[in-house]
Amino acid sequence: MKFGIERLQNIIKRFSIGKLFYNNKFVLVFSLVTSFIIWIAISSNDSKGHPVTISDIPIAIDLSESATQDGLKIFSGQDTTASVQVRGNRLIVGQLNKNDIKITAQQAATTIMSPGNYTLELTAKKNSMLNDYEFVSTVQPAFITVTVDRYREAEFNIEPNINFTANSEYFVGSTVLSTTNVRISGPESEVSKIKKVVAEGTIAEELQDSKTIKANLVFYDAYGEPISGEAISSTVSEVDATIPVLVRKNLPVEVDFTNKPEDLKISNNMITIKPNTLEIAGPKSAMEELESVHLSPIDFNSINLENNSFELAVNLPKGCRSLNNLYTVNVELNMNSFKEKNLWVTQFSLVNAPEGKETNIYTDGIMVRCVGPASRITNLKANNISGIIDMEGKESTTGYLEIPVKLNIDSKEIWVYGSYSVNVGIT
Repeated sequence: MKFGIERLQNIIKRFSIGKLFYNNKFVLVFSLVTSFIIWIAISSNDSKGHPVTISDIPIAIDLSESATQDGLKIFSGQDTTASVQVRGNRLIVGQLNKNDIKITAQQAATTIMSPGNYTLELTAKKNSMLNDYEFVSTVQPAFITVTVDRYREAEFNIEPNINFTANSEYFVGSTVLSTTNVRISGPESEVSKIKKVVAEGTIAEELQDSKTIKANLVFYDAYGEPISGEAISSTVSEVDATIPVLVRKNLPVEVDFTNKPEDLKISNNMITIKPNTLEIAGPKSAMEELESVHLSPIDFNSINLENNSFELAVNLPKGCRSLNNLYTVNVELNMNSFKEKNLWVTQFSLVNAPEGKETNIYTDGIMVRCVGPASRITNLKANNISGIIDMEGKESTTGYLEIPVKLNIDSKEIWVYGSYSVNVGIT
């Protein structure tokens, strides 16, 4: 213990503060610390300092409750920012930002009572716990002008107005817009001036194929003058405008048949088609292979001497249209060389009868109306006709059913008019 005390006393005797100042490292650290302490002391006691500008301060404009209830709203001017100069404790001023100061238009609540333009004076006030400073200038700008109005919405149809030229050999259809209507909102006084909305654009090159461009929306008043207003907003500002350019062809009309007798010959003079040609327009890809216009087919089971005229739908490829604006065609069949005969048919047979069940035909016979060339139908007998009853799909069925019968005729030039059924019992 005694040895330790003596050693400490010897160290103290050898230590000299003066010697420390001959140590460069000590002198450097000592200078930095001393300078920092002096700067802190001066800054803390300096309440004057140089003015500092605080910028980009948002402006708060509060309307009265009655104005708000009346539907009034500020549409322009409120997005302006302001700046102000402050001076004070350097430590405090150095921490200030735009959120620590509030810029207001105090007279807004008492002066704004109806739609119009108002010039408001701006004032600044402290808005945080940092308050050891003072304002040394007026707010810049000192005044702002705001537009006040009631809010209004309106919906308009968009009218296309695309300037272009097209090759005369092609058909140009009506412009198709990606969006056909738009909702506009903003100050009532501005929205009420809008009478129509137009999608405008220009295509420089001559069109030989369909073209899609971006078209800007333009608002027009009742006098045809464009309206622009920063406070007006819309759900869309531009739309896609497609100009359909189609290839034109004049094509013959052809009629098709179903359930036609295998050996029956149909000559052109037996068929009258009105009109027998149509002017068709469509995309290049579809029109290149299109050589004729086909109609919905005529079922021979619906043809007899009285029923020989049909109004048939025109079948066109996707994207094609009739420039004649005709989508049905009349077809009349010349039946002068045909005759009819009614025969009592009693020959029936079953196919695909359910296994494990007894099936009986309860219809003794049916009167069948046959149509065909006069030379063939004269010799047609009832025993030349047989009926086939297909029971497919009736495996789980029991009871008495009316089932369609398919009639086969020995002659391949004669057909049956109408459809027929027989009664079948399954037990």
